[in-house]
Amino acid sequence: MSFEVEYTPNAQRELEDVYLWIKARAPISAARWRDDLIAKVESLSTDPQRHRLAPESRRFLAEIRQLIFRKRRSQFRILFTIVSKRVVILSVRHHSRRPLEEGDLPI
Repeated sequence: MSFEVEYTPNAQRELEDVYLWIKARAPISAARWRDDLIAKVESLSTDPQRHRLAPESRRFLAEIRQLIFRKRRSQFRILFTIVSKRVVILSVRHHSRRPLEEGDLPI
């Protein structure tokens, strides 16, 4: 089964903020980072259930899963939910940021 991948406005903002932060420090790396992240997110169009539940999923009515992008210091968590045949990207968060809370998402 193929899923459509879409970003919430919040996730789009977070992605753009990180990209701009990296671009200010390493312009060439920023474009590669963004392209790699988008490719990883697009891979959710096939079998998004293969990714585990996010630790904060129990705080929400909707099931929230996470995709881990990169390793170590530069690791990001892409938090998403599955709605019918859509994968909705909720947040793009550096792994060191606090867990999501109810007021962080429009769920």
